Amino acid sequence: MYKELNQHKKADTVKWVITFILIVIFLLGMIGSCAVILKDKDNTNEVKQPYSDTVVTDGEGNKMVSGEVYAMPANMIFSATSAEPTNASEGIKLNATVYPETADNKEVDWEVSFVNPSSAWASGKNVSDYVKLVPESDGAAVATVECLKAFGERIKITVISRANPLAKAECVLDYARRILDTAIYFPKEDSYLVDFGSNEVLIDIVNLDYDTVFSKMKDNSIWSDYYTNLFIGAYELTEEDKADPEQKWADTFVSKTFKFSDYTIKDCMLVYPESGSEYGVDPKLEMEIADGFEILVDTFFYECNGIGMSMNPIPFGYYVGGNPIEIAIKMLEKQKSLLKNFNESLYIEMLGEMVQWIKDNPDTPIITYTLTYEGKYSTYSKQFTVRFNPDTVEMPVFDLSLDKSEIVI
Repeated sequence: MYKELNQHKKADTVKWVITFILIVIFLLGMIGSCAVILKDKDNTNEVKQPYSDTVVTDGEGNKMVSGEVYAMPANMIFSATSAEPTNASEGIKLNATVYPETADNKEVDWEVSFVNPSSAWASGKNVSDYVKLVPESDGAAVATVECLKAFGERIKITVISRANPLAKAECVLDYARRILDTAIYFPKEDSYLVDFGSNEVLIDIVNLDYDTVFSKMKDNSIWSDYYTNLFIGAYELTEEDKADPEQKWADTFVSKTFKFSDYTIKDCMLVYPESGSEYGVDPKLEMEIADGFEILVDTFFYECNGIGMSMNPIPFGYYVGGNPIEIAIKMLEKQKSLLKNFNESLYIEMLGEMVQWIKDNPDTPIITYTLTYEGKYSTYSKQFTVRFNPDTVEMPVFDLSLDKSEIVI
């Protein structure tokens, strides 16, 4: 992960601060997830914003609840779940107040349109496919507005007095971006370990003989480069790039590993400037290791060095490779002195137990972890699992010997 991030720095004037790193090493690589900000090294104060699960808010951040009547605000923001059938299905009721109260004719007409219908996103689209507006009755000052799906151009609701067409009011609608999916990408090979729409890493087991355990690790036959959930390509930032609150320069790179909804407000920003952003994500990782497999690895540690060892002895995550014993060895590769009791007999014994556990639990993931990204308006979670392919799990023959007794015919 550090190697990939170092490629982003083409000039000494560009300062990168990694505010969040979650690294899990898989077969042929490593999965990393990070939120990146541009920041001066002497500025350690990070802007953090609370997460809100509000479906719809007005322009001042107040929650708007389906079915209740609200005085029409100047702005409304639809968030991540607002277009789902189970949320805001009744819509938000808006009341347009006609002044003065003594006016004889208080009938109004309601209109909905794109703020800029000729924009690249709105061109050729029908606003009615995105927002539904229904007055309570003909000429009524109360109407229900409902978001049907995400939109990428601001939409405005206009209320016009029938008695005086010059008397009108507007409410502008925004849609806050949400994360739809994330993938695990390998930049060097321009390929995916886990593509969009998938969530399982299925590993073909490779049962190496004892003599090649270390050599295969050294020549990367099993372990090779890095995979990442957030890809930021090599790019030299300009002062304009650094000052851009939306960090548009990063969009092409981020799209390699994330898919987003259409939007008018750029929520869930994975990369944001040194000044901070109220729309920056707060990422989290929850990890679960299969109990039976964890016990076997702990046993291997104990047999190798006579002391107990945590399943996760380094701060970067949990290692997984094509060979169960290599999982444990990789975790100790910087502490090889702890392998003082490791020998061929122990290797074969422990490999046998691990292979048997995998055979007995073919559908059980070795590790399950959940990535969660919380923005100001929406939250997204995805669970990944890592499992050995049961079709490749078998205990190999490592040796063959003959009966050395003499046979006389």
